[in-house]
Amino acid sequence: MSSSLPAALSSAELGLQPVPPPEETAAASAPDAATPRAGAPYRFVLTWAFAWALVGCLVAGGIAFARGVMAQMPVLLVTSILFAEVVGFTALLSVRLVFPFLVRLPLAVRIGLQVLTLLSGTLSGSVMVLLTQPLFSLARPRTVAMVVLVNAILSVVVGIALHTYDSMRRQIEASYRALREKEAMEREVAIAREVQRELLPRAVPEVRGLQLAGVCLPAVGVGGDLYDFLPLSEDRVGLVIADVSGKGIPAALLMAGLQASIRSLALPSLPPAELNRRLNEMLCRSTAAARYATLFFGFYDGRARTLTYSNAGHYPPIHLGAGGPIRLCAGGIPIGMMEDALYGEGKVELKAGDILALYTDGIIEAPGAGDEEFGERRLVEILTRLRGQDLNEIVRVVLEDLAKWRGAVPQHDDVTLLLARAT
Repeated sequence: MSSSLPAALSSAELGLQPVPPPEETAAASAPDAATPRAGAPYRFVLTWAFAWALVGCLVAGGIAFARGVMAQMPVLLVTSILFAEVVGFTALLSVRLVFPFLVRLPLAVRIGLQVLTLLSGTLSGSVMVLLTQPLFSLARPRTVAMVVLVNAILSVVVGIALHTYDSMRRQIEASYRALREKEAMEREVAIAREVQRELLPRAVPEVRGLQLAGVCLPAVGVGGDLYDFLPLSEDRVGLVIADVSGKGIPAALLMAGLQASIRSLALPSLPPAELNRRLNEMLCRSTAAARYATLFFGFYDGRARTLTYSNAGHYPPIHLGAGGPIRLCAGGIPIGMMEDALYGEGKVELKAGDILALYTDGIIEAPGAGDEEFGERRLVEILTRLRGQDLNEIVRVVLEDLAKWRGAVPQHDDVTLLLARAT
């Protein structure tokens, strides 16, 4: 059993005025400092007492009329009102003070103890009322017994009804708070999505001898996928694609930091393998062990028509040339896993018409209706079929076919695709 009262037991609900903090006491002492809610607890107590006084009057009138004891009406009225107040405040105090301690008990035990609490409270109060009217109690034992019985039943009915009302009110308040928190989270996600959108390339750079296109679709508003173009000169550009572990805002924050690091390190004089080594070292030192990222980084040189790259555990990009698809695998493990990891490097020649496709697992691992993945083979088929089309059209068809493949299955991971074609 908890040692502290639940949140339901506020002073306002009990009808008691809370003691204000010192800084509020001074302000409240001024005549114009009172707020409309200052007297709310007292008004609640007075209203509750008045309502039960009316109930007592009705009960007394009904008993006097039914039993023909109108001569004893004054005494009966006072006694019935006192009994009614006992019922009302027994129900209120039981529900707000005692019932919260019973919430962890089994349902049958809890209901039994609730009824017992209400009955015992009413009977105890009734005994105190009877002590104020000993002669009437002795003269009219049956009448007194009827009043006690009626009020005991009323106390159980009112107590259970008040408890039900409190439970429903707390559930509604909790649902409202959850809705407000959800709305606040959605606003934060919307802001984060807009920030992430601004971090992605706003425009495709013009590079001599190379056409470019790219897209990134987060699975949950914001995600951990990243692609970027790093123009170095009119015929040199850096190509980046990465996938940070996890989803949502934490992954997006790590992605933003990783992107800033890449942009600060990507220099024409720094080989891709050394860039990956430095990124790995920085990530290992600044994040938890469970945080890592797969990353592919390559420099395209338009004069030599070559791509020099290093693949840090990322799904191998596809070089689609005249001889068929080639997977670009040279590199090493994902960055952020081992601080002293070293990375290899590869180089490919891009001839006119060759297509380079960089992608994340959100494409090839997308499950279909039968849990079969979209797969690299289907991606290669689309690229082969449309290799002469505009790159933006190829991107559109890939996303369209991917959506058809998923059908009613929701997008489970971020989808990122970067295409480059030598001209």
